[in-house]
Amino acid sequence: MGFSSTLSSAAVKVAEAISGVKANLIIKGGKTEQLAVQFNPSDYKITEHSVYSVEPRRKEDEPVVNFVGKQLATLSVKLYFDCDSLTSISSVASDAIGTLTGSGDSGKKFIESINKIKSLTVIDGETHMPPGVIFAWGATQFAGYAESVAVTYTMFDKQGMPLRAVIDLTLKGIDGSATPKKSPFMSPDRTKARSMTEDSNIWQIAEKEYGDVREWRRIADANGIMNPLDIPVGKVLRVPAIDDR
Repeated sequence: MGFSSTLSSAAVKVAEAISGVKANLIIKGGKTEQLAVQFNPSDYKITEHSVYSVEPRRKEDEPVVNFVGKQLATLSVKLYFDCDSLTSISSVASDAIGTLTGSGDSGKKFIESINKIKSLTVIDGETHMPPGVIFAWGATQFAGYAESVAVTYTMFDKQGMPLRAVIDLTLKGIDGSATPKKSPFMSPDRTKARSMTEDSNIWQIAEKEYGDVREWRRIADANGIMNPLDIPVGKVLRVPAIDDR
């Protein structure tokens, strides 16, 4: 690659670093730290998981399928790191990638950047949990914990030091039920009673009364239910009020 091509490539990367909105990883451990990604990802995937129970019916071909709830969502994204790019950009756009470059030579900066992301899987000795992390890019903010961090090194110098890497990062989302929400279904001054029928289940009742299937635990606790799949037909369930004041 000639000097003019190298300069042109560097200019494109500098323009991207200066003008583009950078994706960030916001790490919330002992202190909050923000890491701007070196290159914005070409894509990312958010996966939602639903859970169903399937129960056979006597003398019927079709089983009973009940919606049990939702598992935590996952976000998968590839992050690219280039040691040469850190060297060429840092002097021109240090503000744009300053959180990644750190101090020292380009090789040290490169390794430090990768190690910061690998540390997302390390459990803190005091909290007994890994640090929380938010993937933020434009209108997207996905909060959770690192489920896996896989690093693939793709280029090396003569001494075997890595120069390029791809990180496959998977985040497990935080359950949104931990955040208080206003809902027109919430009735702070009324407790209701609902009977179980052959075609109903505790999740349907929670959805109908509260507008949120995750509130089935509130009904289960109020009625001393240990197994939500083993509620006899005809049982009258107490549906407690939610005081959101």
